[in-house]
Amino acid sequence: MKKLVKIPLIALAIALGFFVVTFTIYMFNLDMKATALLAPLLEKWYDSREHDTYL
Repeated sequence: MKKLVKIPLIALAIALGFFVVTFTIYMFNLDMKATALLAPLLEKWYDSREHDTYL
């Protein structure tokens, strides 16, 4: 009987934790801030690649 109660509580705790993390990312716009930090590195990598000029 305890296993029948424990499994849904664990699933609920995981779902609540996932919601809190994603809500925090959304509220503070952390995905765009991370993108802004990574953009110079990605641009440097992209610009150093050989490009196909025959389009």
